[in-house]
Amino acid sequence: VTYSIRKGDERMATQYVIKRGDLGIGVNKLQAYLNMMQQRNLISTVNKQDGVFGPLTETAVREWQRYAGLPIDGVINYNTWNSLVDKLRELGVVTNIPVANRGFYLSSGQQGLSVFKMQEYLNEIAATNKCLRPIPVDGIYGPRTVAAVQQYQYLYDLNVDGVIGSMTWDSIINERNKL
Repeated sequence: VTYSIRKGDERMATQYVIKRGDLGIGVNKLQAYLNMMQQRNLISTVNKQDGVFGPLTETAVREWQRYAGLPIDGVINYNTWNSLVDKLRELGVVTNIPVANRGFYLSSGQQGLSVFKMQEYLNEIAATNKCLRPIPVDGIYGPRTVAAVQQYQYLYDLNVDGVIGSMTWDSIINERNKL
């Protein structure tokens, strides 16, 4: 399945999803976003923010999809991700979410929806910050993504290691949501 969204004249699409059984920083951060929606009474399920996509996370995703008017499948796809992060933007939420496991980060060689979305957000930021260069949005954390992350980290006074850990993740989300 490929999920597509029309954004201006460009077409963004990816087959990547985050689903039950997945784990990592993307799951951890999205669990926190879902909990923020629960705290605002938009959904009822409270997640354990452990970075493991289990039954509670799936239930919360289904509730969010119902709230957002999306197809209900319990899977975080492109549209579900966008609806959550766009709601954070609409609510003016600034994120500063610790990760459950220091081993949760995005780095060279990884691929998936979390990488795809971070690439997309880096490009959105690059469109307004000419010190950043756009990169391919393909969901693969390759050399150009590493260089873009390092450049972003340098410009935003973060530890320059080319890895998207908790602080870099929150910074990218917060900068993108200011646009």
